[in-house]
Amino acid sequence: MSIVGYSYQDENLCPSCTLKAMRANGITVQRGKVHEDAIQKAAEKLGIDFDDQHSYDSDNFPKPVTEQQCETELTELPDGERGCISDERCTGDKCGKWLVLGEKSPTEAGLTRWVRDKYELPQALAREVAGKLREWGLSHSEFITEDNVRQAAAMFPHDYATVHLSGNPSLGLMPAPEYDGDLCFYCERPWEKHTFTCTTCKNDVPADAPHSHQVPIKGQIKFREIKPKENA
Repeated sequence: MSIVGYSYQDENLCPSCTLKAMRANGITVQRGKVHEDAIQKAAEKLGIDFDDQHSYDSDNFPKPVTEQQCETELTELPDGERGCISDERCTGDKCGKWLVLGEKSPTEAGLTRWVRDKYELPQALAREVAGKLREWGLSHSEFITEDNVRQAAAMFPHDYATVHLSGNPSLGLMPAPEYDGDLCFYCERPWEKHTFTCTTCKNDVPADAPHSHQVPIKGQIKFREIKPKENA
Protein backbone atom coordinates (compact mmCIF):
# COMPACT_ATOMS: atom_id res chain seq x y z
CA MET A 1 0.00 0.00 0.00
CA SER A 2 1.37 3.38 -1.05
CA ILE A 3 1.88 5.96 1.72
CA VAL A 4 0.52 9.34 0.58
CA GLY A 5 0.63 11.23 3.86
CA TYR A 6 0.71 10.97 7.64
CA SER A 7 -1.68 11.43 10.53
CA TYR A 8 0.03 13.61 13.09
CA GLN A 9 -1.42 15.58 16.00
CA ASP A 10 -5.02 15.48 14.77
CA GLU A 11 -4.10 16.45 11.21
CA ASN A 12 -3.65 14.50 7.99
CA LEU A 13 -0.59 15.99 6.35
CA CYS A 14 1.27 15.57 3.08
CA PRO A 15 4.84 14.23 3.46
CA SER A 16 6.41 17.69 3.18
CA CYS A 17 4.16 19.22 5.85
CA THR A 18 4.70 16.16 8.07
CA LEU A 19 8.48 16.67 8.04
CA LYS A 20 8.03 20.38 8.81
CA ALA A 21 5.71 19.60 11.73
CA MET A 22 8.12 17.02 13.14
CA ARG A 23 11.04 19.45 13.04
CA ALA A 24 8.87 22.16 14.60
CA ASN A 25 8.22 19.76 17.49
CA GLY A 26 11.90 19.10 18.02
CA ILE A 27 12.15 15.74 16.22
CA THR A 28 15.34 15.41 14.21
CA VAL A 29 14.57 14.31 10.64
CA GLN A 30 17.40 13.66 8.22
CA ARG A 31 17.32 15.85 5.12
CA GLY A 32 17.84 14.64 1.57
CA LYS A 33 16.12 11.30 2.12
CA VAL A 34 12.81 9.93 0.84
CA HIS A 35 10.16 10.86 3.42
CA GLU A 36 9.43 7.22 4.30
CA ASP A 37 13.09 6.50 5.00
CA ALA A 38 13.60 9.75 6.91
CA ILE A 39 10.57 9.17 9.16
CA GLN A 40 11.46 5.51 9.69
CA LYS A 41 14.97 6.54 10.77
CA ALA A 42 13.60 9.20 13.14
CA ALA A 43 11.31 6.58 14.71
CA GLU A 44 14.24 4.24 15.32
CA LYS A 45 16.17 6.98 17.11
CA LEU A 46 13.20 7.60 19.39
CA GLY A 47 12.68 3.89 20.07
CA ILE A 48 9.33 3.81 18.25
CA ASP A 49 8.24 0.69 16.37
CA PHE A 50 7.05 2.47 13.23
CA ASP A 51 5.78 -0.76 11.67
CA ASP A 52 3.43 -1.39 14.62
CA GLN A 53 1.04 1.56 14.54
CA HIS A 54 -0.81 0.27 17.60
CA SER A 55 2.32 0.68 19.70
CA TYR A 56 2.35 4.47 19.64
CA ASP A 57 -0.01 7.44 19.42
CA SER A 58 -0.20 9.82 16.46
CA ASP A 59 -0.05 12.74 18.90
CA ASN A 60 3.56 11.76 19.56
CA PHE A 61 4.72 10.49 16.15
CA PRO A 62 3.24 10.39 12.62
CA LYS A 63 1.26 7.35 11.44
CA PRO A 64 1.15 6.52 7.72
CA VAL A 65 -1.93 7.34 5.63
CA THR A 66 -2.45 5.21 2.51
CA GLU A 67 -4.46 5.84 -0.65
CA GLN A 68 -7.17 3.47 0.59
CA GLN A 69 -7.64 5.55 3.73
CA CYS A 70 -8.21 8.85 1.91
CA GLU A 71 -11.79 10.00 1.50
CA THR A 72 -13.58 13.34 1.41
CA GLU A 73 -17.33 13.51 1.83
CA LEU A 74 -19.21 15.88 -0.47
CA THR A 75 -22.00 17.56 1.49
CA GLU A 76 -22.95 20.46 -0.80
CA LEU A 77 -24.20 18.54 -3.83
CA PRO A 78 -27.61 19.66 -5.19
CA ASP A 79 -30.92 18.00 -4.35
CA GLY A 80 -29.57 16.61 -1.11
CA GLU A 81 -27.28 14.16 -2.90
CA ARG A 82 -24.36 12.66 -1.01
CA GLY A 83 -21.04 11.71 -2.49
CA CYS A 84 -17.36 11.32 -1.78
CA ILE A 85 -14.03 11.42 -3.56
CA SER A 86 -11.14 9.06 -2.86
CA ASP A 87 -8.68 11.72 -1.77
CA GLU A 88 -8.31 14.40 0.87
CA ARG A 89 -6.44 17.63 1.32
CA CYS A 90 -3.44 18.23 3.50
CA THR A 91 -4.50 20.33 6.48
CA GLY A 92 -1.08 21.89 6.91
CA ASP A 93 -0.88 25.66 7.11
CA LYS A 94 -1.76 27.13 3.68
CA CYS A 95 -0.99 23.82 1.95
CA GLY A 96 -4.22 22.26 0.68
CA LYS A 97 -2.39 19.72 -1.47
CA TRP A 98 -4.37 16.57 -2.33
CA LEU A 99 -2.62 13.62 -0.72
CA VAL A 100 -3.22 11.06 -3.49
CA LEU A 101 -2.87 13.45 -6.42
CA GLY A 102 0.14 15.12 -4.83
CA GLU A 103 -0.89 18.55 -6.04
CA LYS A 104 -3.20 21.46 -5.27
CA SER A 105 -6.45 22.23 -7.01
CA PRO A 106 -6.18 24.76 -9.85
CA THR A 107 -7.18 28.35 -9.27
CA GLU A 108 -10.71 29.45 -10.10
CA ALA A 109 -9.43 30.84 -13.39
CA GLY A 110 -7.56 27.59 -14.10
CA LEU A 111 -10.65 25.46 -13.47
CA THR A 112 -12.70 27.79 -15.67
CA ARG A 113 -10.23 27.32 -18.54
CA TRP A 114 -10.33 23.55 -18.08
CA VAL A 115 -14.15 23.46 -18.15
CA ARG A 116 -14.24 25.79 -21.17
CA ASP A 117 -11.73 23.79 -23.21
CA LYS A 118 -12.78 20.30 -22.12
CA TYR A 119 -16.49 20.79 -22.72
CA GLU A 120 -16.35 23.56 -25.34
CA LEU A 121 -18.46 26.01 -23.36
CA PRO A 122 -18.55 29.79 -23.78
CA GLN A 123 -16.32 31.62 -21.30
CA ALA A 124 -19.17 33.15 -19.28
CA LEU A 125 -20.95 29.82 -18.82
CA ALA A 126 -17.67 28.00 -18.06
CA ARG A 127 -16.98 30.52 -15.29
CA GLU A 128 -20.41 29.91 -13.73
CA VAL A 129 -20.05 26.14 -14.01
CA ALA A 130 -16.55 26.15 -12.50
CA GLY A 131 -17.77 28.25 -9.58
CA LYS A 132 -20.63 25.86 -8.91
CA LEU A 133 -18.34 22.80 -9.08
CA ARG A 134 -15.99 24.38 -6.55
CA GLU A 135 -18.98 25.14 -4.33
CA TRP A 136 -19.87 21.43 -4.42
CA GLY A 137 -16.33 20.46 -3.41
CA LEU A 138 -15.26 19.41 -6.91
CA SER A 139 -12.31 21.75 -7.26
CA HIS A 140 -10.00 19.48 -9.27
CA SER A 141 -10.62 18.10 -12.75
CA GLU A 142 -9.72 14.58 -11.60
CA PHE A 143 -12.90 14.46 -9.53
CA ILE A 144 -15.28 16.00 -12.10
CA THR A 145 -17.51 13.93 -14.37
CA GLU A 146 -19.48 14.99 -17.42
CA ASP A 147 -22.69 14.53 -15.45
CA ASN A 148 -21.39 16.99 -12.84
CA VAL A 149 -20.77 19.61 -15.51
CA ARG A 150 -24.13 19.00 -17.22
CA GLN A 151 -25.91 19.39 -13.89
CA ALA A 152 -24.09 22.63 -13.16
CA ALA A 153 -24.66 24.02 -16.67
CA ALA A 154 -28.40 23.42 -16.35
CA MET A 155 -28.49 25.87 -13.44
CA PHE A 156 -27.46 28.84 -15.58
CA PRO A 157 -28.98 30.38 -18.71
CA HIS A 158 -26.93 29.82 -21.83
CA ASP A 159 -27.31 30.20 -25.54
CA TYR A 160 -28.61 27.02 -27.19
CA ALA A 161 -26.53 27.80 -30.27
CA THR A 162 -23.21 27.74 -28.46
CA VAL A 163 -23.27 24.20 -27.11
CA HIS A 164 -23.11 20.76 -28.68
CA LEU A 165 -22.46 17.18 -27.71
CA SER A 166 -18.81 16.85 -26.72
CA GLY A 167 -17.02 14.13 -28.61
CA ASN A 168 -19.40 14.13 -31.58
CA PRO A 169 -18.13 16.85 -33.94
CA SER A 170 -20.32 15.57 -36.78
CA LEU A 171 -23.30 17.22 -35.07
CA GLY A 172 -21.75 20.66 -35.25
CA LEU A 173 -23.56 23.69 -33.84
CA MET A 174 -27.31 24.01 -34.26
CA PRO A 175 -28.73 27.53 -33.89
CA ALA A 176 -32.31 26.22 -33.61
CA PRO A 177 -33.99 22.94 -32.60
CA GLU A 178 -35.04 20.36 -35.18
CA TYR A 179 -38.39 19.71 -33.51
CA ASP A 180 -40.53 20.77 -30.54
CA GLY A 181 -39.10 19.58 -27.26
CA ASP A 182 -35.62 19.15 -28.76
CA LEU A 183 -33.09 18.91 -25.94
CA CYS A 184 -29.89 20.89 -25.65
CA PHE A 185 -26.93 18.73 -26.65
CA TYR A 186 -25.11 19.79 -23.53
CA CYS A 187 -27.32 20.31 -20.48
CA GLU A 188 -30.22 18.19 -21.79
CA ARG A 189 -32.84 20.85 -21.07
CA PRO A 190 -35.53 21.75 -23.67
CA TRP A 191 -34.45 24.50 -26.05
CA GLU A 192 -37.32 26.67 -24.75
CA LYS A 193 -35.46 26.96 -21.44
CA HIS A 194 -32.44 28.51 -23.14
CA THR A 195 -31.53 32.02 -24.18
CA PHE A 196 -30.38 33.47 -27.46
CA THR A 197 -28.02 36.38 -27.87
CA CYS A 198 -29.62 39.05 -30.02
CA THR A 199 -27.20 40.08 -32.76
CA THR A 200 -28.62 43.60 -32.71
CA CYS A 201 -28.79 44.57 -29.04
CA LYS A 202 -26.43 41.83 -27.79
CA ASN A 203 -28.83 41.03 -24.94
CA ASP A 204 -29.74 37.51 -23.84
CA VAL A 205 -33.31 36.80 -24.90
CA PRO A 206 -35.49 33.87 -23.73
CA ALA A 207 -35.98 31.43 -26.59
CA ASP A 208 -39.77 31.44 -26.34
CA ALA A 209 -40.19 35.19 -25.83
CA PRO A 210 -41.01 37.67 -28.63
CA HIS A 211 -38.15 40.01 -29.42
CA SER A 212 -37.78 42.53 -32.23
CA HIS A 213 -36.13 45.82 -33.18
CA GLN A 214 -36.81 48.69 -35.53
CA VAL A 215 -33.68 48.75 -37.62
CA PRO A 216 -33.12 51.89 -39.73
CA ILE A 217 -32.44 51.21 -43.40
CA LYS A 218 -29.74 53.13 -45.22
CA GLY A 219 -31.27 55.96 -47.22
CA GLN A 220 -34.48 55.94 -45.19
CA ILE A 221 -35.97 59.43 -44.82
CA LYS A 222 -36.25 60.51 -41.21
CA PHE A 223 -39.36 62.57 -40.50
CA ARG A 224 -39.21 65.23 -37.85
CA GLU A 225 -42.25 65.85 -35.75
CA ILE A 226 -43.55 69.36 -36.29
CA LYS A 227 -45.01 70.96 -33.21
CA PRO A 228 -47.86 73.49 -33.64
CA LYS A 229 -46.99 77.11 -33.05
CA GLU A 230 -48.23 78.64 -29.86
CA ASN A 231 -50.76 81.43 -30.23
CA ALA A 232 -49.19 84.82 -29.93
